[in-house]
Amino acid sequence: MTLDNAGPARKQLSQAVATDLIWAYAEERDAVEHVRVRIGTGEMTVVLFIRSADEKVAQDQAVEIVNRAIRAPALDGWRIR
Repeated sequence: MTLDNAGPARKQLSQAVATDLIWAYAEERDAVEHVRVRIGTGEMTVVLFIRSADEKVAQDQAVEIVNRAIRAPALDGWRIR
């Protein structure tokens, strides 16, 4: 998924920190196997590999995880596009 940063003060955020934050907000029940983050100017791409037999369930779970993570102060201003 793609996130935009509409915050008034865009903070420098490393891909490693963003990845760690998403891992921190993923719970065991989320069945996350891998997280990949790319950050550009005002844009972040997040890819989550989630164990699920149902693609729609995995997509919904990915959105839920990212929504939990963007509540962290370090991700202030980031929103799912």
